[in-house]
Amino acid sequence: MDFRILGPIEVEVDGRPVGLGGVRQQIILAVLALEAERVVSVERLIDAVWNDSPPPTARDQIRICVSALRRRFAAAGHRTLIHTRAPGYLLALPEGSLDVHTYEDLVARARAAVQRDHLAQAADLLQAALAVWRGAALAGIPSRLVQEKAVRLEEARRGALNERLRLDLALGRHDDLLGELTALASANPFWEKLQGYLMLALYRSGRQADALDVYLRTHRALAEELGVSPGPELRRLHRDILARRPALDLGPGGRERSSGRGRRERGRQRGDGTGRLAVPRQLPPGLVDFVGRQDDARRIRDHLLAEPGTPCRAAPRVVAISGTAGVGKTSLAVGVAHQVRDAFPGGQLFANLDGHRDAGGAQHVMVRFLKALGVSERAIPDDPAERTEMYRDTLAEARVLIVLDNVLSAEPVWPLLPGSGGCAVITTSRHRMTGLPGVLPVDVGVLGPADAVELLGRVAGRERIDADRDATAQLVQQCGGLPVALRIAGARLASRPHWPVGKLVARLRSREGALGELVHDGLAVRSCFQETYDALSAGARRLFRRLAVLDVPEFPGWVAAPLCELDPGRAEDLLEILVDVRLVEVASSGGGSRPVRYRLHNLIRSFARERLDAEERDIAQEAALRRALGAWLALTEEAHRREYGAGLPSPSGDTDRWPLPQPFTRELLRRPTAWLESEQQALVAAVRQAAEHGLAGLCWGLALAAADFLATGGHLADWRRTAQAAVAVTGGPAGDARGHAAALYSLGAVDAAQGRLTDARERLERARALFAELGDRHGLGLVLRALGGVSQLLGDGPAAQRQWAQALAGLDAAGDTAGQAHVLCDLAGAGLESGHHRPAGKLLERALELGVRSGNGRVQARVRHCVSELQLLTGHSGAAECGFHQTLRTARDTRDRIGEAHALHGLGRVRLRQGRPDEAGPALQHALRIALHAGDRLLYGRVMHTLGDTSLAQGRTSAAQVQLRDALEVFVELGHPRGQSAVRDSLRRWHWATGAADGHPQRRAPGVGRDPRGGLRAVGE
Repeated sequence: MDFRILGPIEVEVDGRPVGLGGVRQQIILAVLALEAERVVSVERLIDAVWNDSPPPTARDQIRICVSALRRRFAAAGHRTLIHTRAPGYLLALPEGSLDVHTYEDLVARARAAVQRDHLAQAADLLQAALAVWRGAALAGIPSRLVQEKAVRLEEARRGALNERLRLDLALGRHDDLLGELTALASANPFWEKLQGYLMLALYRSGRQADALDVYLRTHRALAEELGVSPGPELRRLHRDILARRPALDLGPGGRERSSGRGRRERGRQRGDGTGRLAVPRQLPPGLVDFVGRQDDARRIRDHLLAEPGTPCRAAPRVVAISGTAGVGKTSLAVGVAHQVRDAFPGGQLFANLDGHRDAGGAQHVMVRFLKALGVSERAIPDDPAERTEMYRDTLAEARVLIVLDNVLSAEPVWPLLPGSGGCAVITTSRHRMTGLPGVLPVDVGVLGPADAVELLGRVAGRERIDADRDATAQLVQQCGGLPVALRIAGARLASRPHWPVGKLVARLRSREGALGELVHDGLAVRSCFQETYDALSAGARRLFRRLAVLDVPEFPGWVAAPLCELDPGRAEDLLEILVDVRLVEVASSGGGSRPVRYRLHNLIRSFARERLDAEERDIAQEAALRRALGAWLALTEEAHRREYGAGLPSPSGDTDRWPLPQPFTRELLRRPTAWLESEQQALVAAVRQAAEHGLAGLCWGLALAAADFLATGGHLADWRRTAQAAVAVTGGPAGDARGHAAALYSLGAVDAAQGRLTDARERLERARALFAELGDRHGLGLVLRALGGVSQLLGDGPAAQRQWAQALAGLDAAGDTAGQAHVLCDLAGAGLESGHHRPAGKLLERALELGVRSGNGRVQARVRHCVSELQLLTGHSGAAECGFHQTLRTARDTRDRIGEAHALHGLGRVRLRQGRPDEAGPALQHALRIALHAGDRLLYGRVMHTLGDTSLAQGRTSAAQVQLRDALEVFVELGHPRGQSAVRDSLRRWHWATGAADGHPQRRAPGVGRDPRGGLRAVGE
């Protein structure tokens, strides 16, 4: 077997290619190959295939793709390549079959040869390694995760190429390299190392002018395209070539002489009156177990090593590293400082500015720095201004790197900035230091999962961490990727070799919590946060700890106002202070009508919870929660009113609404649907939290206010969760009768949408009885409308007519014109099903009049959709098509996913009626995907029926058979007699078209399958 990923993915067995299937199968195989001989979790495969938006059926689809790959390999004679290993799969390849392993082995042997000074052998091995490549790694695999790995492979390839070229030049092979180097340099104009190799090869070939011309072209390209100058190494080579320095020539035997590069400059005499500087080496040692941050480190290095400009004129290069406590700012700063220290022969200065808030405190640090630079203590002026002048004068001609750790503000940094561009400065702070001259801001976040596991492995031992990957993943999640937490967790495991990783995971979940466990040898996560918290103002501390009241994944900025009983402007100022000191993270920056959203790191949330319990009484905590939920309720009700009208029950006025100022609310809800989308996760969490705290009015009020948005957006799972929570908290003897009725109505409606008609009727009947007992005619009208729809689906037309008539009366008495228009559309729809077209038209005329009177665009769109249905059934297909197009535009403008699917279904039926089945298919497939994603089984059955008719019209009888039988199964499960009858009519047409003995399917069509629990799932590709 030959398994190749260094280029387009290919597999050959005995010289014959193996077909790898579609894109998803290739993505899965690529990920398994990248992790060959290691288990890859199903979740990681899902991420690879769908990035951040997997469908509900993702796990099933992964399983089916793996099965398909196994079949392909089995047909080629390899049955045991892909093994099922919890929590995913493992690819076991024959030894030597994977090209990346061959490449890595050759590179490793080359490096070993270099260590033995066998340069010719090393160069040949690297040439063989590079020959394994056939093109860009994993080319054409459309997966973010795969391409991230491919980029790393490409970087390794680039490094190997660089080393091979260096060795060939060192061996005197410059004449042989000229053609290759010329082509590579032309293709990579900004790769300075490559341009330098070409310059050196040309120079050694007696072509000094051509070598200098390469430098000029590179200088011009960098300046015009990137606005930068060549780096110091290329500039030094340019000067050496101009001067024809002997160091460039080959030594005896045709090999390079030792250039002496990398030798450290010896320290000069200290304070001896000669005027020469001492060379301080104050950097703390770098962390051996430092991981990740490669991109950040590269950016910092590039900035520090950039052309400084004319001495004494250009500003120093400044890097400001910022991040939350414990995120590894100092480790990054010190690590990069060690990497670039040879570029600063004047030395490196280091100071921890913790506690220095002003310029006066920095003067003490300046004295230390001057003494380290060789200035006698007696010569240092007492006057701060004169001392600063001496400091900058001392550094004027030097190249010194200065690291200022734990900076609290920019004020103490200013006096310590050198006056010339030969020096550079790195600062670390929990604040963003953006006001310094020439600054490169670098925000440091938590480690990703792979780097977090690597850090744990380096501290606790790789074999131990790899032994229980599930527990390790949980430990990484509990530490939230925070390096200080991971390092402490790893140290605790290292100090207790008898503990499995799962034991520490269990202890972190214990009653005492993670902060009590993440302590080791004087290092504690809690103390990292405590320092920042103690430095805050009283108002900022109050807001921080009250944020722990909210059990939501993310939150909007305005929620700070109800939590602290402040106006939104003042609350936002306090929140931004918390963002500045990195106790609060920005989850998304918003845009348009979407507000900025924030979140708390899970360990910071635990710390905030500790401070809340320690500093505030339970009654104050509950009051803050009530105000926050009350603000969500007030805003959600207002958003619903603006977008859908006032057609839902709501809690009475004594419920704890906490309205924000009107001008602020108007701006926030400028686009109500967009606002609801941004708040969806928070609203679902708020409903659950209100239920957990027994806040019945807030719970069912929020659930009902969000229901229409969740329904039209196709978020039926969230609709069900919120309705169930409201039913639970409002039931029982001490419950809220009106809220219970409203919650049952909402849950019955989602039952109906998902095809659970028996459950829907039972719950709606209970809601009807409660509303009748309470004398709530509006609630009764809404429930009767929903009951009518269920009765119609169950084939009880007379009951549906009675219920809709009663609903009209109740909604009319309540003044709900939008609700009446919806009922008239329901009645018209029943008439259209029965062939009573003229009466249906009259009903729709009345519905349109009421819809216009209501001023609700969504209601009017539904009436127009029903009119288009009537036009389609009465032979006016052109008018129907225009109408469906109009409702499609409205649905997309208002983000009504279910409305969009109905409009697409209508367009598909129009095109089928007009004899254009090929054009009907795409619209119907799109509608099917929406129905499948939303879990709307009735809509799914109707669209599948039309797809079957379309396939039949195209002569695709096999596909038609399976699609129609699928639709019939759905309608049978729903107990929908009209749907069953219509599909059986289509099956009879299939029978006549094919002459088959019966209509039973021989196989299921690719694309759709049945879930054993009665739901719908996508299968195959």
